Amino acid sequence: MDSQEAVEFINGIEASLGAKIGWRTFAPWYADNSGIIREYGVFLCLTDDGRLYFEDFERLPQILGYTLKPRNQVKYEKYSKAIEIREIKTIHRVKKKQAADTCSAKSRIPLTEAGRFMKTFFPVVTQIELNSKECYYFELISHREFMTALSKLRGESNGSI
Repeated sequence: MDSQEAVEFINGIEASLGAKIGWRTFAPWYADNSGIIREYGVFLCLTDDGRLYFEDFERLPQILGYTLKPRNQVKYEKYSKAIEIREIKTIHRVKKKQAADTCSAKSRIPLTEAGRFMKTFFPVVTQIELNSKECYYFELISHREFMTALSKLRGESNGSI
């Protein structure tokens, strides 16, 4: 995506949400406890009116820049969601494998936070648990940057939820 396409993409999202986008990133992996898992990631952002917004993209497999047509291609359905940040109950780093297993089973039980050992030796993702017990899992490029932006939006100074 070139810079003009990126600007148009951001402007389109801002128009549809009716709010300006502040912090934004790409999460290379996404899952939730309704059973949705996106191996190719999602666009993720925080809006100035207090929402966490994300949406996925259709991405076909490629080899050396050539798009491959999968044999058993499942029809792609765009997935997007806006979450009011006041609905967020907890945010933890959890083991990615456990998150994938939990989401595949459509479990509504949130995972416990990964300890220092797990964070050091295993891939981890950010679990966002809502008051409704819905859980969302993002493989963030910078968890700390996300927490800082979220804390600023909430008007907090310590960077923790």
